[in-house]
Amino acid sequence: MSVKRTETNEAGAVEIKFRFQPAQRRLLRKVQRGGGSYVELAAPQCLQIGGQRSGKTTGALMHGVIDYCLKFNHCDILVLRRTIPELDAGPIQDFKKFVPAALYDFNQSTRVATFRGNGSRVVFAGCANNVERDIEKYLGQAYPYILVDECAQFSPDVWERLYARNLVNAACEHDEHGNLPIPSIQGCTNPIGAHWEYYKTVFIDKEPFEKEDGLRKAKDGSWWVPAADEYRCVYTPAHYAFNHTTVLDNPEYLKRDPGIIVRLKALPKAKMQKFLLGLIDKVEGQYFDCWSEEQHVIDLREDPEAIVWQTWQPVWGGQDWGVGHANAFYLFTKALVKSGVNGELKMKTVCFAEVAPETVGHDSNTFADMINAKVYYPRLPQDHPQYSTISGKRCKVAAIYFSHEKFSRVMEAHSPADEYSRVLRERGLPPVSRGTMDRIGSAGYMYNELKLGRLVILRTCPAIIQSIPALQRDPKRLDDVLKSTAKADDRYDAFRLGLYGAFKAHATPDHVKDEIEASKIEDKFARYFYLKRKAADAKKSKESFVQQNVPIWTTKL
Repeated sequence: MSVKRTETNEAGAVEIKFRFQPAQRRLLRKVQRGGGSYVELAAPQCLQIGGQRSGKTTGALMHGVIDYCLKFNHCDILVLRRTIPELDAGPIQDFKKFVPAALYDFNQSTRVATFRGNGSRVVFAGCANNVERDIEKYLGQAYPYILVDECAQFSPDVWERLYARNLVNAACEHDEHGNLPIPSIQGCTNPIGAHWEYYKTVFIDKEPFEKEDGLRKAKDGSWWVPAADEYRCVYTPAHYAFNHTTVLDNPEYLKRDPGIIVRLKALPKAKMQKFLLGLIDKVEGQYFDCWSEEQHVIDLREDPEAIVWQTWQPVWGGQDWGVGHANAFYLFTKALVKSGVNGELKMKTVCFAEVAPETVGHDSNTFADMINAKVYYPRLPQDHPQYSTISGKRCKVAAIYFSHEKFSRVMEAHSPADEYSRVLRERGLPPVSRGTMDRIGSAGYMYNELKLGRLVILRTCPAIIQSIPALQRDPKRLDDVLKSTAKADDRYDAFRLGLYGAFKAHATPDHVKDEIEASKIEDKFARYFYLKRKAADAKKSKESFVQQNVPIWTTKL
């Protein structure tokens, strides 16, 4: 499909020339509406999936420019990419290459291209701080066409909220046939990324990502759940379509860079299958392919209030220790963490302390001292609302989950775990508890917690942050992590032992609830007596009931 669109502005007639390649046309449909001819996507939500340099983004971008911005006056479209540098080097560069500069004005500070002829706009958006909350400012507007480049880097929450804003903007005008554009959203990605499983599930597997109780599939492919006296549809397959492409579907790029296939073939097998062949199914390679630093790592220096700490929540550790190999210890707790675009608070497991020395050969006393120096909450700025209660305060550690083989008693009366527990007790720490022996189960649990966004790690734990993306899948047992002699393996063992022994989150104590309610009382005296009364009531509630002695004669009156 060759497009030659002539636009007139101050410079005169300017022609846009762009030729959609066959692979870029697969999801496009020519339709007739109200006497007009239009090009629309095959479904309201579409996914372009495949290998590198397959032309996914360019085709999707030019569809938005040609069939939305230039077709309708004052029509706004949104083009989203994870980071600003990626936005500048990707979609913006493609836009400037294929759209003549005489047709638009480009504001570099806001990254908005405004067409001079009809006032339509292309809004290029990215995350300035590399966190999803940065796109909140774009969600107050409506866009009849939205392109999400490398969408597998964005969570389901972002996609669903963008789809909610996939509406015709108020300024968009009817065309000469009295029609408005049909809203649609399109994502482009390689078959990798922290949230790839979501897009694979809804676009390719054709089923809802979240499985509710009682979920049933109808003959037409739709999914339903019981609601009151009837069923509610939670997934309609006709609303989703996908297109798979590789660099072999992009002959124009192959002419400019014929050596790309050789370079992609030289990659490790797992990466080659993803980036060259665009394989959708899982293959050997990175085990935690759902890992994303943007989603799973929190830097308290950038956002000190990203976590609401709760001192009543359990604190526990995980440790893999031995004299002859790398040692590691991790500390966990439950806390409320800012999540999603809105920054809503969700209870998650937080890994907030790490002991991972680069050297080996530490004895039990030395390592216990290192742990004893780490069992403190993170330090917070003095203006932080939890500074006085959390910053630098010592934690009460409930348990430390330890390598199970250290509990064996072969020739001696005491196991290494018994001796190590004695050393820990001398420092006010709990004795070690036997960690799980289920490698596959603990690996799967960790994968699931990362995938569902229920686990975060502080930036101050660099060793495990570097280790997780380096862990490989065992080719003989695909559900397990490949065992190796690298330090990453020992750090992972300590981490998974602690994580698998996770405590359940505790309910908010009554005295904390009372303090929250008291904070709503403006009068200081009223607040003081409110807390005194609540404290007296709490003390009285713990007293045993004693039947009052009453003389028998008083009952005769």
